[in-house]
Amino acid sequence: MRKKKLYHQFACSSLILPEHRARLAQHHQKKAREACRGETSLAAADEQQQEQFQRLAEQSLSRQLPLKVTVREGGSCRTITGVIIEQQSLSGKIRLQSGECIITVAVTAIIYLEPAF
Repeated sequence: MRKKKLYHQFACSSLILPEHRARLAQHHQKKAREACRGETSLAAADEQQQEQFQRLAEQSLSRQLPLKVTVREGGSCRTITGVIIEQQSLSGKIRLQSGECIITVAVTAIIYLEPAF
């Protein structure tokens, strides 16, 4: 008898009430605003959030999922909406297709990622 491995065994238990999802989104946006003013970045995010960001990046790359990427530039923040077309792991950068433009962003400058609906 073969054993079946459980892949993504907690994906089915990730049910969340809409009001909790909205509050969680507000919390993440608040943290992103604080990161714009402070020194935190994607690298300082907790492990679960980093996994979520990585999953979003992979979906954007493979399924053309548009993302809103908040980036720190100097002392201010900028939000870019686009699809990841390339991940350059050696240089630590990603390339985004935003309309007609291709934008290269350093992963260390990314503060927040979310799907662009």
